[in-house]
Amino acid sequence: MEQLLEQYKKGWSLPRDFYMSRQVLNRETEAIWKQNWLFAGFSCEIPEPGDYFTYAVLDQSVIIIRNEDGKIYAHHNSCRHRGSAICVEERGHEDKLKCPYHNWVYDKTGRLRNARLMPDDFDKSQFGLHPVHLADVAGAIFISLADDPPDFSRESADLAPYLQPYQLEKAKVAYRDRYELEANWKLIAENFRECYHCGPVHIEYCSVVVGANLVENRDAVLRDSMLSWAQQGLPSATIENVPGASHYATRYPLRPGMESYTLDGKPAAPLMGLHKQYDSGVAGLINYPNFWMDGVSDYIWAMRITPIDATRSMVDLTWLVDGSAEEGVDYELDRLTEFWKITGEQDWHLCENNQKGIRSSRYEPGPMAPSEEDVVNFHTWYLDRMQGLTKPR
Repeated sequence: MEQLLEQYKKGWSLPRDFYMSRQVLNRETEAIWKQNWLFAGFSCEIPEPGDYFTYAVLDQSVIIIRNEDGKIYAHHNSCRHRGSAICVEERGHEDKLKCPYHNWVYDKTGRLRNARLMPDDFDKSQFGLHPVHLADVAGAIFISLADDPPDFSRESADLAPYLQPYQLEKAKVAYRDRYELEANWKLIAENFRECYHCGPVHIEYCSVVVGANLVENRDAVLRDSMLSWAQQGLPSATIENVPGASHYATRYPLRPGMESYTLDGKPAAPLMGLHKQYDSGVAGLINYPNFWMDGVSDYIWAMRITPIDATRSMVDLTWLVDGSAEEGVDYELDRLTEFWKITGEQDWHLCENNQKGIRSSRYEPGPMAPSEEDVVNFHTWYLDRMQGLTKPR
């Protein structure tokens, strides 16, 4: 691993084994996926006490469940008796968490309530479910599998102002989609950190967004947009996008005359949360290693990346709308999802093609273009952690 790390040349793509090797994934599992804060889902996915979902990170399964007091808890999905998974469905509702093997029963906070046929002197208080660290950032749920996770206060403080206008606790899931890609998880992350490819590939995306395929009056559009955002009370300052940074947040403008992420630029759904007008730009958020989100005034599109093995990844997509919106009345599902289905599937093909090319015995790292600076910043974050530098910058 040390020799592999030494091969990296800043400003170039990573050496081949970073995208192919099981040994590298094993190192990533310990240095990144079991240490850092991971996006799990949204609080609105579990609106009622007893609602839960699970998130499997490689071989680690976590239960995220809402209690009667409204608080959300996260537990390792492993019974304290003989280790059976407790929640075998990905989503559901349970008044109590009951192991399907020997019927040990836990409450939603993880406390063991009943261990049938155990001796009278058995101390149930010592056998609660093992907790998982959880942070609720304005309705976005992050977890950490680490015993002592890195400080997450900076990320929470930076991301929350961009999330708060959506009132995520009151939002609803309009649609979910899942793709299993033949691509290393870092290739997906890299793809979403640059728009060098946007002009040749994303015709639909470039027709809506100013930052892609630049328009002549870009500076004037950005100036006018920032004035409008300030009047609406919406944050727009770009959060530190520097080498080694673990997260990123910004707001960027739609093209003049465009009001939403749709093929014709017209709204797809009612305004979300506290938004008062359409054309509030795009709130773009990232938290490494697995959270990407683009939000317009009428809906949110979020992406969660999870490695399956060294050359395959799971991509979970969620579309959120205002909680009061009704499908078929206030929005049509096809219209709501078509923009990102088209754009996303274009990206999936790029990532899988990238992986195919890296399999070549003649692959070698190539130089990045200046517009791929954010990929280099991602590499810096990644390599810092692979070298054991776990403190966020």
